[in-house]
Amino acid sequence: MLQIRLATRGSRLALAQSGLVADALRALGADVHLVRVQTLGDLSDAPLSSMGGVGVFVNAVQEAVLSGDCDLAVHSMKDLPTTSAEGLTIAAIPAREDPRDALCARDGLTLHGLPGAASVGTGSPRRAAQLSALRPDLRIVDIRGNVETRLGRIGVDLDAVVLAVAGLNRIARSDAITEILDPDVLVPAPAQGALAVECRTDDHALRDLLGHLDHPATRAAVEAERAVMRLVEAGCSAPFGASARLDGDQLAVTARLAGAAGMRTATLAGPAREAERLTRSLADRVAPLRGLRVLMPPSRLADALRAEGVAVTTVALTETKPLDPAPLVHALADPPEAIAFTSARTIEVLTAAGIELSQLIPEGTAVAAVGPSTAAAVVAAGLRVPLVPASGSGGAALAEAFGDGPGRVLIPGAAEPAPGLAEGLTARGWTVTEIGVYVTEPATSVPADVINEWPDGYDAFVVTAPSVAAAAHELLGPGPRVVALGTTSASAASSLGFDVVAVATDATPSGLVEALATLRKESR
Repeated sequence: MLQIRLATRGSRLALAQSGLVADALRALGADVHLVRVQTLGDLSDAPLSSMGGVGVFVNAVQEAVLSGDCDLAVHSMKDLPTTSAEGLTIAAIPAREDPRDALCARDGLTLHGLPGAASVGTGSPRRAAQLSALRPDLRIVDIRGNVETRLGRIGVDLDAVVLAVAGLNRIARSDAITEILDPDVLVPAPAQGALAVECRTDDHALRDLLGHLDHPATRAAVEAERAVMRLVEAGCSAPFGASARLDGDQLAVTARLAGAAGMRTATLAGPAREAERLTRSLADRVAPLRGLRVLMPPSRLADALRAEGVAVTTVALTETKPLDPAPLVHALADPPEAIAFTSARTIEVLTAAGIELSQLIPEGTAVAAVGPSTAAAVVAAGLRVPLVPASGSGGAALAEAFGDGPGRVLIPGAAEPAPGLAEGLTARGWTVTEIGVYVTEPATSVPADVINEWPDGYDAFVVTAPSVAAAAHELLGPGPRVVALGTTSASAASSLGFDVVAVATDATPSGLVEALATLRKESR
């Protein structure tokens, strides 16, 4: 009789899952003993996303098998990294449990029956993103703990929690489910509900035995789901879901990714033998920017692009030097009808100089801002901003939003302001005064890795301002194709010889993503 030591985590769910495999192996004539192993995920109360997500529940268990202390391990397959650990093989993927998510709520409530501002607990960024899209009014609470701990919070400090149907079924707690969420409503995690039975690659006898537990249809489905996740470069802590189904020789796969440009969902179907083509096409649809190499100045937009799978390098090509703020203070002594801010940098410089704009600008003065980032900075400085163009990063869009004069408009900003706003306001009958509060100069140095990669190491260079284009031209010379924020930046880059291939007229994450997607389509 084959003696097998099965490594498992000690949670109730892990023991139940390992017990299922152990019983199946015993039915095949093996003698199986469970060996409990603690993992990083068991020892820490930190959010899974802060620990990297991938592997936190499996690494120690895998080490027990690799070291020879145990012979095999049973994992929730959704917890496994998409690349196999060296020396280990997933020898069996048994028939899958229900892959869907379940709402467990107080008073038998359903998702749409939850009251406004109801608190819903989940430790999954995927569930959180999709729930927020379905019900923006909900309060999503990050939670940790085993299934019983999470269920115990319902009706205490939470109105509901979302858990996997499979886990609840395996520990006989399906009674807690108040609604099973259809995969079209909440796309499950890749491989959710599936188990992975892993052993050493060179243990051929055990691999042969485990082969009897393998379920080909389940393997085909979960491998397709995990293939899309790998191509999208979304780990198990990313807001990504995938669901596949094998019907005869036909494979249908759905994927959903929450990114900077919103939620993208796509479904493709075709012959199972073409799974690689299907999954690659699906990844292209939900993550059109994946793998794109972009250079840009430090910005909140950089983080938004990284969420879309873009390989972003940030570099400060310019330096800001403040000017004497006295001329601005003097000008505000006779308040104009309006003051327009063209960049968040203006606010940063004035704040650093100790200028309290909320004290200098009276309530009767209309405050305007170019773009949402500038508006947010102005609001943070204590001012109300009633005038922000609905879209557009250039001053021309703000000038149009102003309407017709007469009146006086004060524009503090760069000593050499970009054209557009002042000309547009003057044409509409306003009297414009521009006051420089800072100058922008090329940086004194550029990191060696940026110099080495310029220009062929980047698919695109994002120009956020004319000064950025000028600094790049001076410091680095001719460069990669340019995606510009606004027509003013585009004109400046073009005049310096850069190849401007796309313009983001909307200076938001979704606007920049859309412009870069145009670049990617042209390159294919």
